[in-house]
Amino acid sequence: MSAAPSGARVERRQVFFFSGFDPKGAAYYHRLYQEGARAQQAARGDRYRVGPRERTDERLAQRWQVECRPAGAASDDPVFTDFEFLAWDDLVRAQWPKGVLGVGIGSVLAYVAALSSGWALVRVWRQTPRTLVALAYPAIYWLLALLGGLALGGGLVGLLARAGAPAAVQVPAAALGVLALWGAALAVERRLHTSWLLRIYRFADHWARGRLPALEQRLDTMAERVWRSLQADDSDEVLLVGYSVGSMLAVSVLARVLQRCRREGDAQAYVRAQQRLSLLTLGQCVPLLGLMPRAQAFRSELAVLAGATAVRWTDFSAPGDWGSFALVDPLRICRVAPPGMPVLVPQMRSPRFHTLFPADDYAVLRRNKRRLHLQYLMAAPLAGDYDYFLLTAGPERLGGPQPQTPSP
Repeated sequence: MSAAPSGARVERRQVFFFSGFDPKGAAYYHRLYQEGARAQQAARGDRYRVGPRERTDERLAQRWQVECRPAGAASDDPVFTDFEFLAWDDLVRAQWPKGVLGVGIGSVLAYVAALSSGWALVRVWRQTPRTLVALAYPAIYWLLALLGGLALGGGLVGLLARAGAPAAVQVPAAALGVLALWGAALAVERRLHTSWLLRIYRFADHWARGRLPALEQRLDTMAERVWRSLQADDSDEVLLVGYSVGSMLAVSVLARVLQRCRREGDAQAYVRAQQRLSLLTLGQCVPLLGLMPRAQAFRSELAVLAGATAVRWTDFSAPGDWGSFALVDPLRICRVAPPGMPVLVPQMRSPRFHTLFPADDYAVLRRNKRRLHLQYLMAAPLAGDYDYFLLTAGPERLGGPQPQTPSP
C-alpha cells in the first residue's frame, strides 16, 4: 500500500474516530464513510463492506464494522475493522454561539489570547505563513466590512447634505446603505465560512483557559474506552484518527491512555502498549491550542506523547488547506520535549490532493476551502499516495518504525 510504509499485516483493527469542530454526529460520518468506501473501489479495486451504524454500551459512542478485501488478495483473507465514532458533537453545539454578537465577542477575546502568544506567532510564520494568514483573515474581513460600512454611511450623509436633502432623509438613507453593505458581507461570509473559524478560535481559547469541564470529563470517558480496547488484546492495531480540531482531542486522549498504561503496568507492558497504538491526524491544527500561553495542561499532554517513542504517528495535511498546520511537527513547534531526550518524530506528509483529481476538477476543489478540508475523509477518482480507506481499514499498520532523535 503506497499510503503508508510497509509494516506488520493487520487482520483486526480497532479505530477510534474524533470528528472536527462540527455539530454533525455519527450518522453523518457513517454515511460519509459508506459512500466514500463504495466510491474508492472504482479507483483502486479494493473491496469494502461497511456495516450498519450501531450504538454501543456507551451512550456517546457508536460504531460500524468494515470488511476490506484489498485488490489482489485472496478472497478468504479479509481485514476486519471495528470503527468507533467517539461523539462530542453535543459539546460543539453547546459551544456554538448562535448570534452575530456572541460570535463577535468570543472571537475578539480569542484574538487577544492569540496575540499574547508573542514569539509563538513568529514561529508559525516561519514554518507555515499560509496558516497564519488563514487565522487572521476572518478578523481582517470583518474589520474591513465594519470600516467599509462606516465609511459608506459617512459618505452618503455628505453626498445628501451637499444635495440639499434634509437631515431626516440623510440619516435613514445612510443607515440603509450601511445595512445593505453589512448584509452583503454576511452573504459572502456564508461562502467564506469566517464565522466557523471564529467559533473554533473561541473554543480553543476556552479550552486553553480551562473553561470546558464537560470536555475534560468527555476526554476522560474517551480515554477509558480506548484503554479498555487496548486491554482486550483482540486487535493488531488500536488506531486513533483525529480529523481537523479532532486532532487535538485525539492527542489528549492518547496522552491520557499512555499515562494510565505507565501507572498500571511495568516498563515492558508500557512499551508493548505503545507498539499497538497508532495515531493518524488529518488536517491537524494541534498548534492552534498548543501555542496558546494558557494551554499548559495541553502542552503537558503533548510532552507525554513526545516521550512515547514507540507510538506510530502519521499526519496528512495539505499545504493548500489553509485551515491546517500542514507539514508542521506539533511537538517541535510547541517545544514540549525535554532537551537531549529521545522524542517521537511524527511522519508529516502531504496527501498531494492534486494527484488524486483531474486538473480541472482539482482547480474547482481548491477554490472551495471548506470542501478541500473535508477531502481527507472522502474518496478520490484517481489512485495516489493518499487513501483514507486503506489507512483506516486496509491490511497494513499505520506508518513504519518511527525514527527517534534527541529533542533540540
